[in-house]
Amino acid sequence: WNAICAIGDVRWSLDYGLDGAVVKVNDLEQRRSLGMTSKVPRWATAYKYPPEQKETVVEDITVQVGRTGRITPLAILAPVRLAETTVSRATLHNQDYINEKDVRVGDTVIVQKAGDIIPEVLMVVKEKRPEGTVPYELPTTCPICGAPVEREADGAHMHCTGDECYAKDSRSIAYFVSKDAMNMEGFGPSAVEALISEGYIKSIADIYQL
Repeated sequence: WNAICAIGDVRWSLDYGLDGAVVKVNDLEQRRSLGMTSKVPRWATAYKYPPEQKETVVEDITVQVGRTGRITPLAILAPVRLAETTVSRATLHNQDYINEKDVRVGDTVIVQKAGDIIPEVLMVVKEKRPEGTVPYELPTTCPICGAPVEREADGAHMHCTGDECYAKDSRSIAYFVSKDAMNMEGFGPSAVEALISEGYIKSIADIYQL
């Protein structure tokens, strides 16, 4: 435990990132005696350090439209150094999340990286809230195409209802040509957006026609 604490004390001053420490039995005979499960050794265990937390200010809240039409609010943050990288934005997930945390533009918030990877707003420092802030509400129309936005019947997410939403089209096509799907080399999001904006493609089928 002393070794784990000592590593934790210096983790942010090291030349490399780490999110935990592994404790191992150092005797080979004892390792053989302890054995393995189907996946992991019984002679080793990992300790996960709590993520680094820092204060910053929410400068704005914008929304993104995903390839499925999901409307996702995004907190634009005053840049802060967190877990070895500079963080300037964090997802706010949905309206319920915003309401629960009561996140407003101008708020001072505490942020961390979930799993030391994904920036998230942990809480609002209410005593530092400036006067005149107002609760944030997601738009009722899509910021890209202007179509009405509807909430999932059995969920917390909002979706664009437009059939010809540029954001949905570009992200859907970009995903289709990506490495995880058809793996079309050299055909990234910027190329997709350029071809759509110039009128060359409107759907996945147009790629093959082109």
